[in-house]
Amino acid sequence: MRKFNYQKSLYVTLGIIIVSTVSVIMSLQSTYGYIATKSEIINEMKHSSKVTIDSLKKNITNLMLSYSINEYDNLIRNEMIHHSHFSIVVEDYNMGKILGEKAYISGKIKDNSGEIIDFDSKSEHQKQQLEACFYSDKDYIVNLLGEKIGSLTIYISNESMNVVLNKIIRDTITNSIAISLLLIISLLITIRLFILKPISNIISVIGNSDKDGIPIELIPNHGASEISALSTTMNYMVSSIRGSRIKLKEQHKELKEREDQLRILSLATEQSPISILICNSSNIIEYANPQFEKTSGYDIYDVVGRSIEFLFEFSDQDKNQIIKCKESLVLNNRWIGEITPLTKEGVSYNLRISASPILGEDKLSSHNIYVAEDITQHKRNEEILRNSQKMDAIGQLTGGVAHDFNNLLGIIMGNLELLKMDKLLQLDQLKKIDSAMASAVRGAQLTRKLLNFSRQDHKKQELTKINSFIRNLHELISKSVTAVIKVEVQLEESLWSVEIDSGDLEDAVLNLSLNARDAMPKGGVLIIETANKYLDAYFVKQNPGFSVGDYVMLSVSDTGVGITNSVRKKIFDPFFSTKEFGKGTGLGLSMVYGFVKRSNGHILLYSEEGHGSSFHIYLPRALNEHNEHGSSEQSHKTIAELPRGNEKVLIVDDEKALLLSAENYLKSLGYQTYVASSGEAALEVLKSEEGIGLIFSDVIMPGIDGFELANQAIKLKPDIKVLLTSGFTSKQISSDDDQKNESKLLKSLLNKPYNLRELAEAVRSTIDG
Repeated sequence: MRKFNYQKSLYVTLGIIIVSTVSVIMSLQSTYGYIATKSEIINEMKHSSKVTIDSLKKNITNLMLSYSINEYDNLIRNEMIHHSHFSIVVEDYNMGKILGEKAYISGKIKDNSGEIIDFDSKSEHQKQQLEACFYSDKDYIVNLLGEKIGSLTIYISNESMNVVLNKIIRDTITNSIAISLLLIISLLITIRLFILKPISNIISVIGNSDKDGIPIELIPNHGASEISALSTTMNYMVSSIRGSRIKLKEQHKELKEREDQLRILSLATEQSPISILICNSSNIIEYANPQFEKTSGYDIYDVVGRSIEFLFEFSDQDKNQIIKCKESLVLNNRWIGEITPLTKEGVSYNLRISASPILGEDKLSSHNIYVAEDITQHKRNEEILRNSQKMDAIGQLTGGVAHDFNNLLGIIMGNLELLKMDKLLQLDQLKKIDSAMASAVRGAQLTRKLLNFSRQDHKKQELTKINSFIRNLHELISKSVTAVIKVEVQLEESLWSVEIDSGDLEDAVLNLSLNARDAMPKGGVLIIETANKYLDAYFVKQNPGFSVGDYVMLSVSDTGVGITNSVRKKIFDPFFSTKEFGKGTGLGLSMVYGFVKRSNGHILLYSEEGHGSSFHIYLPRALNEHNEHGSSEQSHKTIAELPRGNEKVLIVDDEKALLLSAENYLKSLGYQTYVASSGEAALEVLKSEEGIGLIFSDVIMPGIDGFELANQAIKLKPDIKVLLTSGFTSKQISSDDDQKNESKLLKSLLNKPYNLRELAEAVRSTIDG
């Protein structure tokens, strides 16, 4: 081994010290100017960071409350693009609670090439880069209650000033270049003599590395003591780096999986078809998803910060429910119940709520989650099903009783006939037998009606043209009602045929006409209409029990006193009557119901107190005619073939189920929809929303009706179009309100119930004028 030359080393070291001292003296002037310029740049960058923090705080607060990580991540990226910040780091305390950590740390940082990458809070290299920044600014993000929900920190590196300071640096380099060359030459000589050769083996080993840049073999431990110590230290460092790299990869994989889970959870919550609310331990709402906004009508800003109890305050029963709910949550138990809150517009609806505590690793609850399903339509379907089951049960009961009673009457009438054949009977005895026989005959007639209702008295059905049948009955109906009642008939040409018992049809029409007469003691209009109807899947979904297909609709309407909600529920029950005792059997509408069901048809009642009633009977189109002529053109139309649009439509109806149905119809056709449950609410929407081109409104509503809404809307926006809809016919409405000059609106009136095709064509036609 070559002997170490200490004297030569000493000379070289002294030369380096002298050269370095001269270099420092020559650079003092340039350095002084450099410091002054750097101070000005620092002040400017501090101001820029303050502006950025204020801007981000305004936009990131709501995103942090809704756990929208991706959205505020994009905001940070945009700020990094448009400014010279080195890094922006966000601490999210809300997300940290969900992850079981103090805070969820994310953000952006620039790599060595200046590209913006995700900040990794576990990266020691990135932490060292942040610590090396000459300036940082931190501020906290608070919610509406003043609570800290996160923090925001901006870092600025020295690289931002390099462009401005290049001139000073160039001056310094120019003054020092000559001395630096001498210094480099001296250093090269020193390195060549005392360093390069001894560590050549180390370089060779290090060059043989894996894909992560870590040496595959250990560095040989031989040579001078200094090199030996260096080899030992480097071997230890390589082992540590290799172990840390493995752990870092595992942690990165785990973090990526958790980020994916959180992203999917966030999307699922935002897109859930069921309302989701998250409250703190005091039941103050901190988050509500878009479905809750759609169901309740409240914006998220209307409910965040309010107590969940506002949903339970509309009835005493619901107030008791919230007490039970809170008691369960305090015990960390789940609670399930049903309530009837009001929408923002004051319309009641049904919710099934499941409330559960959100437990941390310590089994303590800091938040509660409320999952609320809108079961309004489900409740309506249940009521329809219960009514159908009730009518079936009553039909079976009355059918059985009527059948046995019919047999008893047969025996009684037979014996009475035998008694009359006895020639020894006196005149007064014969009169008594005739009286008994008359009563038995009345009993037989009553039994027939009961059998008709129960669908056990089957008669022969035949192909029937209802239009011809109604024309023949017109005169009889006119004579059956009083002179103060006007009978009008409106029949559709080319009406399809049906297979029914014509005798039962006659009884049904006469019964409905006589009921209409009794509902108009001071006179009015009785309207009989026929029409071809195709009931599509959308219609059937809103009217459980109906079937898709072609039907002939027969409507009997009046302008009488209307029917109350309580009476509607029992209107078809046998022996139910609103007439005085002795003035009716209560079987008239029961017979109508029995005829319709026996004919595989359906019946709907539409009524408004003080405005009248309409009975819509749907009878299936005759199969023979159906096979001969094919299905109706409209039944083959798919939703893609229907008239569509993208205009803004305001839907107005005081019946929530019909309101939501129309909204779903029009959305499926591409229209932008707004809803209101009253004329007053509709006018407020018109005032606040721009670009609404059509109002689709029910006619009869509490407060401002459809006609008045149309008049006021046209005053606000003269170019707006109006389409009215009603369960009543245009003749009913015009006769009931003929002092209003609304003939144009009545001509385009869309009758309820309607299918998707009828709605699509009516809306498109009205918008297009």
